[in-house]
Amino acid sequence: MKTYEFHPYADLFPMLDKDSVGFKALIEDIKTNRQHEPVWLHGKILDGRNRYNACQHLGKDVLTRDYTGTDPIGFVLSINLHRRHLNTSQRAMVAAKLANLEAGANQHSEGISIEVASKLLNVGRASIERARQVLAKGDPSLIEEVETGQTSVAAAAAAPPEGNNPPGGNDPTNPDPAKVYKAIKGLIAELTELKGYDADAAIAAAGIVVRQLRDAGFLEQKKKVA
Repeated sequence: MKTYEFHPYADLFPMLDKDSVGFKALIEDIKTNRQHEPVWLHGKILDGRNRYNACQHLGKDVLTRDYTGTDPIGFVLSINLHRRHLNTSQRAMVAAKLANLEAGANQHSEGISIEVASKLLNVGRASIERARQVLAKGDPSLIEEVETGQTSVAAAAAAPPEGNNPPGGNDPTNPDPAKVYKAIKGLIAELTELKGYDADAAIAAAGIVVRQLRDAGFLEQKKKVA
């Protein structure tokens, strides 16, 4: 089974977590209905990392197609922005990663400036600067919240560094409603991202969630009192 590395441009966008409902549904869809959308290659995987990982999990050779154009970054941005419908904060994160790429990782030998990234992602310079602050903090959960649309880049940039949370914030006996709400939004974001790859798989995954909630007693209807 042939293996591939990921192109730096592909890594501008977040992936489905391998333990997520969305990724598991993608695996089941490819297992049942085969892989329909190819993985695009430009020496390395330019687009289709989730499909590649799903095929790797299943022990299947991935269907690939070579990108032969002259603007790989334009291709990656176009296909992902069309598929994902990102908000301003999410686009700012992509632009920040793009501006942070080392010289030589793209066709621009001097690297990509914030001004160019701003135009490519249609987002303001201030938002990109805030996104770079979020990336510099190195807090994976905070970055994920912005990339999945749960938190604005402005709020994330203003958040205290990891480890400065108030006492009791992670007490399982006293769950924070805000964190529960964020978890729900995170699940919706996963299903929305999966929908961009395969609408049928996303619908199937949503059905699985509903059945699990029903089995756990969360969807029981209260009996009316006569």
